[in-house]
Amino acid sequence: MATKKSEKGGKEKKQAEKKAASKSKKALLAPAEAAPLKTPKEKSPSEKTKAPAPKKTGKKAVISNEDIALRAYFIAERREKMGWLGDSTGDWVEAERQLKAEAARKK
Repeated sequence: MATKKSEKGGKEKKQAEKKAASKSKKALLAPAEAAPLKTPKEKSPSEKTKAPAPKKTGKKAVISNEDIALRAYFIAERREKMGWLGDSTGDWVEAERQLKAEAARKK
């Protein structure tokens, strides 16, 4: 009887080894099967950082009061540093003139 048990044990062992081997083969094949066939096209660095071009319209550029105030501040700083005469109203008018001229050049 000892020989029959060893034969059964040997067959069962072989079957268990075959199952384990087939499972490991499936595990090795699974990632390859799951991988996509086509890889997405990589964008070049210049395409990644490129911002869309602003749309051109026939409307006038809007210059905010905050933009004018900031420019007038820097005009006043320069005027005072250079010792030129003037006042805040003149700085405001000059800032507005400069910003309008810049907007017209950009068109």
